[in-house]
Amino acid sequence: MMTKYKRYSKKDFLSYASGFDYQNDIEEGNIKGFKSDKEIKDAMKKWKIEDFRDFYGFTHKDLHNGTERNFRNYKCLDCLTILKPDYTSQKNSYYCADCL
Repeated sequence: MMTKYKRYSKKDFLSYASGFDYQNDIEEGNIKGFKSDKEIKDAMKKWKIEDFRDFYGFTHKDLHNGTERNFRNYKCLDCLTILKPDYTSQKNSYYCADCL
């Protein structure tokens, strides 16, 4: 049985970014701190996974319908169990106690 969601990795986010031209967004002021599409894509190579999640606003891809989903602060990013205050990892609040 195929899993329903795939968690985006850094490689996945970089592949996702390669399909976009950010020049118009930069020129319109929607993306600040970069002067060109090449500059932002070069910077992305140094980003951490959390930087991508903040920039794009999602963590997983729904493999059934192709949409992106953001499970931060709602589900464990590993096993997708609903996060509850007494069952959240003390090391990282995006994971359940069993996964981290």
